[in-house]
Amino acid sequence: MLLAASSWPWYLSRASACVTLVLLTFATLLGILTTTRLGVPWWPRFASAELHRRVSLLCFVFLVVHIASTVFDSYVSISVLASVVPLASTYHPLSVGLGALAFDCLLVVLVSSLLRARIPANAWRALHYLAYVSLPIAWVHVWLLGTDLHTSSHWLALVLLGSVVSIVLVGLGRLARAWRYRHLDTAPPPKVVSR
Repeated sequence: MLLAASSWPWYLSRASACVTLVLLTFATLLGILTTTRLGVPWWPRFASAELHRRVSLLCFVFLVVHIASTVFDSYVSISVLASVVPLASTYHPLSVGLGALAFDCLLVVLVSSLLRARIPANAWRALHYLAYVSLPIAWVHVWLLGTDLHTSSHWLALVLLGSVVSIVLVGLGRLARAWRYRHLDTAPPPKVVSR
């Protein structure tokens, strides 16, 4: 079955959105695991960091494809400006605006990562935290605007749920580990009772 010439941007937009969500989830998971410095003998830490960089770049490529196919789609009218400026769209302004905000956050993360050697480490780290902000924004964007979310197969709902659950579990594991080490480092030395 051949797709109609006017519908290919819509299909490309949907597909690239799903791939972007999966890649963004994977990149975030790798980022969390890399910062916790967990390692196994057969997988060195530098490999996790390199895989995180490559998956993040691939995610950004699919995000640009998603935005471009949405702009070229004749079914809805979303301008280039609306794809980067939150609330500038006349079509579902909140949903599209959240997508634009998530894109803007990821763009800042990308640019700061490309300039990492030229900016202070603390500034880079602070800007890099926008990646953690962009994913929940993307979740809400998908929830509000995802056309496949409410179909009978619910496949997009399962992808979205898998993204949320995996990030929450790994994030909680990271917080628990950080709390445990902070607690151990700040605990006062035991008192010695002399008799």
